[in-house]
Amino acid sequence: MSVIETILVFVVIPAVIYGLLGVLSMRSKFAATPRYRPGQEWDHPPVWWSANPQGLDTTRTHADAGDEEATPVGGSSGRW
Repeated sequence: MSVIETILVFVVIPAVIYGLLGVLSMRSKFAATPRYRPGQEWDHPPVWWSANPQGLDTTRTHADAGDEEATPVGGSSGRW
């Protein structure tokens, strides 16, 4: 093999492959919508999410537990 063939096989062809993969991976970045950054205006409607929608009981208060003052129950719970 000549020096030119060696450079072509071991330098140019891998460089073209890496360049092609780099361009293909950047394609989605330029095609996507811009991301939200803190401080920007938020123009989407609010969405409330719960992992357990059946467990959402907004009618329960601390007064149900015996406290004098009726305040909503908050916090998290779990079982180990």
